[in-house]
Amino acid sequence: MSNFADLLICDALIYDGSAASPFRGELIVKNDKIMSLGAPGSLPREGVKEVFSAEGAILSPGFVDVHGHSDTPVLKVPTGDSKISQGVTSEVVGNCGFSEFVYSKEGNALGDAPLDNCDGSFDSYCRRVEVARPALNIAALCGHNSLRIKVMGYDDRKAAPAEIAEMKKLLQKALQQGAAGFSSGLWYIPGSFSDTEELKELAGALRGTGKPYCTHMRDEGDTLLESLAEAIEIAKCGDGILQVSHFKTLHPHNWGKQDAALAMVEKARAEGLQVFADRYPYTYSSTSLRMAVPAPYDKIDSASLTKLLRESSEERAKLTNLLETGSGKRDNWDKIILVISTAPEHARFYGKNMLEIAGELSMSAAQACVKLLSEASPSAAFGSMSETNLRRFLAQPWLLAGSDGSIFAFTDGRTHPRAFGTFPRFFQLARQEASIESVICRMSALSARQFQLCGRGRLAPGWFADLVIFNPEEYFSAADYGNANAPCTGVKRVYVNGALAYSPDGNLSRERRGRMLRVSNNPAGRTRPAVC
Repeated sequence: MSNFADLLICDALIYDGSAASPFRGELIVKNDKIMSLGAPGSLPREGVKEVFSAEGAILSPGFVDVHGHSDTPVLKVPTGDSKISQGVTSEVVGNCGFSEFVYSKEGNALGDAPLDNCDGSFDSYCRRVEVARPALNIAALCGHNSLRIKVMGYDDRKAAPAEIAEMKKLLQKALQQGAAGFSSGLWYIPGSFSDTEELKELAGALRGTGKPYCTHMRDEGDTLLESLAEAIEIAKCGDGILQVSHFKTLHPHNWGKQDAALAMVEKARAEGLQVFADRYPYTYSSTSLRMAVPAPYDKIDSASLTKLLRESSEERAKLTNLLETGSGKRDNWDKIILVISTAPEHARFYGKNMLEIAGELSMSAAQACVKLLSEASPSAAFGSMSETNLRRFLAQPWLLAGSDGSIFAFTDGRTHPRAFGTFPRFFQLARQEASIESVICRMSALSARQFQLCGRGRLAPGWFADLVIFNPEEYFSAADYGNANAPCTGVKRVYVNGALAYSPDGNLSRERRGRMLRVSNNPAGRTRPAVC
């Protein structure tokens, strides 16, 4: 093997991920690892295959998206366009309780086709990712909703002890095979049908692994504080490691609960629990339009709801009445924007709010909502969050970056702008509340440590060469609800495991050297990550 290095990056302002002050310097890469860092001009040039000047730019560890949903998309779009173009070099998938591998044979709850050549085990999913050769690294959680679907379908009832035992056995097997943790989505069916005791028993599978319990809490609005208390209690049954997904305060009348929520996190941390959270830097969420409907329709999965409404004019009328005058009445239809739909004829409504769509259809917003739901499974952006609260969340040293999005190709259809814009927007907003070095630490090293992505998230000799070079004054999201697939600006180059994974210069070849990151259980425990 040649002793010559593959790459030297010089003239860089280096943020090494540790939250230490930046320094001018250079870095050498050989194969998939960082060989050395040094002062300007201090590292040998002889025999180096490529020298790249990062003049005017930051060199930092590649970013970690701790809350992604690319379980299946990474197999369909292995180039990872939407993530890699932001500087994301690793993604944690399987969030919100949904992990594709668990129920692959039976189909899945997110509307994707079953995974080919996957026997329902974590190990087989890993092999599928490895065959796909993604551009970025993938770590995966094991999801509670998926376990419940596998064992008991969509039954609206408490799980029997034997069913909990079967779910726990599947979870333990996934953790042994390298799953990075256990996730829940208690706002979604069938997770919403479970009680706290079921989750506490399952979380016991985490004990001794050093892996987190990651949760889309039961509620992020009216019962936010009760839901956060539940999440903390569940985490205590594992290794006391909690990751609160997309931490937020939904709806204006709940915005004032932020102080109490933050105090609860600080109290839990002071008691020794390892509580972290993540957030996408937008005040609009994105989920199924079905989430706009009230009970009893909220307990019906998307496909079944579409079938019911399509076949029954009586059900359409009943739901419309609930949305106009009953329990589902709302005055914020202008804050619900159609993002994408499974019906091609809905494309003309993309980027428009429900009042605008209703106007084009000459009907009420409630009628328009029911019409769309009866024709397809649309997704929408819901505007119900506070910009002030968002910025305060971003100031917290334990708040990590998570897009809550999937991988999309540059040429793909519509999505929420967070898919292409989370990391530049997180960086620009968070740097107004904290130092750049602490923000980069949260986007890289701290995130990698929370999920035990060993050897990643720092710039140091012997660590994996996951790198991003970007100009901080040009690093901005270009995506919006009208053009959600626009790549961000300011990124010069992205390297994954030492290979060039992205450059805005289309003339350069892009390699796909991402890896499936199997996370080992850690019976001896682990050092609690510090905050940045």
